[in-house]
Amino acid sequence: MARPRSQLHEILVDLMGGAEDPDKKLAVYFQAPTGGMVYPCIKYERNDSFSRYADNLKFLLHKRYDLTVIDRDPDSLIPDQVETLPHSRFDRFYVADGLNHFVFNLYF
Repeated sequence: MARPRSQLHEILVDLMGGAEDPDKKLAVYFQAPTGGMVYPCIKYERNDSFSRYADNLKFLLHKRYDLTVIDRDPDSLIPDQVETLPHSRFDRFYVADGLNHFVFNLYF
């Protein structure tokens, strides 16, 4: 069955900690925070799920998250690290308010 979201959050925090400077922890947000965000960051939210059935019983469940890397640097190394995660797929790129957004779909 699906793993807890807290486990995904820990993986993303670890990934951001080693993204560009191992001594600098970067921000990871679940859903959009009510206050301002610190950049660079990863923002992720639940989007969908994927299930498999056998004999009318669910035996596999993966939750899908939309994961967005937001950085001022268009050549950021963080999206490359996110793309190495299992079941991660690059979806699109866009620029808004002078910030680069790299969007991924991630099954966890």
